[in-house]
Amino acid sequence: MADKLEEQLKELGSKLDPPPTTKDALLKLLEQAATCLSELDQSPTSSIMESMQPLLNAIVKPELLKHQDKDAKLLVATCICEITRITAPEAPYSDDVLKDIFNLIVGTFNGLSDTDGPSFRRIVVILETLAKYRSCVVMLDLECDDLVNEMFSTFFSVVRDDHPESVLSSMQTIMIVVLEESEDVRDDLLLVILSALGRNKSGVTQAARRLAMNVIEQCSEKLEAGIKQILISVMSGDNQLIKSEIDYHEVIYGIYHCAPQILSGVVPYLTGELLADQLDTRLRAVRLVGSLFALPGANICEAFQPIFSEFLKRLTDRVVDVRMSVLEHVKICLLSDPSRPEAHQIISALCDRLLDYDENVRKQVVDVICDVACHSLVSIPVRAVKLVAERIRDKSLLVKKYTMERVAEIFRVYCAGCSDGSINQNEFDWIPGKIFRCFYDKDF
Repeated sequence: MADKLEEQLKELGSKLDPPPTTKDALLKLLEQAATCLSELDQSPTSSIMESMQPLLNAIVKPELLKHQDKDAKLLVATCICEITRITAPEAPYSDDVLKDIFNLIVGTFNGLSDTDGPSFRRIVVILETLAKYRSCVVMLDLECDDLVNEMFSTFFSVVRDDHPESVLSSMQTIMIVVLEESEDVRDDLLLVILSALGRNKSGVTQAARRLAMNVIEQCSEKLEAGIKQILISVMSGDNQLIKSEIDYHEVIYGIYHCAPQILSGVVPYLTGELLADQLDTRLRAVRLVGSLFALPGANICEAFQPIFSEFLKRLTDRVVDVRMSVLEHVKICLLSDPSRPEAHQIISALCDRLLDYDENVRKQVVDVICDVACHSLVSIPVRAVKLVAERIRDKSLLVKKYTMERVAEIFRVYCAGCSDGSINQNEFDWIPGKIFRCFYDKDF
């Protein structure tokens, strides 16, 4: 059996040097070569290695390595991947040839976007081989920086939710290996990764965003210094070029999801944006910070406590739009987890704004507290509900009517809870009396 395989390898090497002139004949030989090579184990005997040599030499001749036909290119890449697997950890070719090989391999990855295409399975094998045998590390030794960037960009552009798990994990493995084995992660490569972050970024799929976040999470220690430097340079206004390439607020949002410890160095800059004189800057910062703290299950770590405190202080901002934005986000924050450690602090700050000079803000505060109370009545202190009920006597008819409706809704939830035993009785029995007093109010 071994003798027959050796003869096949020698024959294929001979027939491919020079390669056939017709496409069909060439593809047939390359398919045979790929099949033969796939049957070989890693580190074969010297006899098999000797019989492989003609094929090893032929497959990287310019006529094949730089062939223009896409089917031929894919089969050549398949054969070379098998060769690198067989000869690993030794590199079977010179540096210049290896550079051409990796150019060819990376080029095939564009085909991963077509999961129904006839070549998809073969490209997946190439991808899996590159991941399993860590051949991608050779790209670092060859200083193929631009090609590494291209490979990362390709992964982000082609990755799909319907990809098999093996494809997703292989992409992730390759990226992690490249990053972890790099002496220093270059800014241009970091920007490729960070550019995949963004909730509604045009041209970036959720799968790409998830891939980027997984890679950042797994390589957080390696990437932390570089990401901090990029974010600080953008937020301090020192690097307008990078600022034009990424939305740093969206980058911060994505990183907070997967590796919040990376962001400790940007806390002072975010706090500064919350205090900025420019309304647009302040409003954008409120929206970002509010979105971070409203994430389900996201505990506010110690490093972010100063930002959280300043965020709540924006409830007293001189601009109504800012105050309303804070209210919008604290509502989401409390609804996602009414018993979160910061709930008492948030509710206390809300109660202070029940006397805001703007009627729309007062109405919105009533809305937030009542929505949370109706969602989880036990999470709102009775004292807070009583303070809300006082707005039935508000000078604004808008606030009066709205408060009466919402307090009545709380009483309905309370009655339902009493009937099923989930709420202690008597705590909200005072509500009907508050509502009945409205009959004596000339505005009703």
